[in-house]
Amino acid sequence: MKKKKTTRKQTVDQKNMPELASLLIIVFALLYTAGWSFAYHYFGHFNVGLSALELPKEDYFIYSYWVIADHKGLLFFGVLSLLVVTWGLVYTIRQWVTHSSTRFYLLLMILPIVLLLLFAISYRLGTSSADIRFKAQKADFYPAYPSIEIFQTKNTSPKQLTQSLTTGCYRQLIQNKDKVFVFKPIKSAPQAEISTLVIPIFHVHAMRLLPMRKLCD
Repeated sequence: MKKKKTTRKQTVDQKNMPELASLLIIVFALLYTAGWSFAYHYFGHFNVGLSALELPKEDYFIYSYWVIADHKGLLFFGVLSLLVVTWGLVYTIRQWVTHSSTRFYLLLMILPIVLLLLFAISYRLGTSSADIRFKAQKADFYPAYPSIEIFQTKNTSPKQLTQSLTTGCYRQLIQNKDKVFVFKPIKSAPQAEISTLVIPIFHVHAMRLLPMRKLCD
């Protein structure tokens, strides 16, 4: 009797595997889309492209968490939509493998549209969250970004820029393995468009993050 129960449990679990696998694939794809959209538009406000930043792929999932945090009210409808789409996807695949039906052809037409709609919503939420968070940073003079002093190597040009980087007026946006991205917010013109400098690491002799954020004109 115990063997039969075990076999029955295994059969039930195997039947649920396609639903679970499909749900996970769709969830990860939607999260990645939201995170990518967030990063693209957020750093776009600093006039920096994702190809230059070379962000690790896992960072997009971190950004997707921020998107969810900014739109908690839509979480229930998102989960419900995912469950419905997953059921429809698995049902369609099973009908394809077994016998076709009218419902199968109907789902075959509707599912791609629903999936595209979900990805479009995910992309739009990422854009919205990026705009919200950038505006919050801008309104408070970028509190998340520390002031930085950069001392470049000798014979680095232009000298005027090299000297200005040591004043502490620049903020560190992000740093990857071979570049440092800095920008200079202007106190007298807070609404001015941000211009980001990309400094190769091999041009940097030393860097220092300041404990206090400096406001400069």
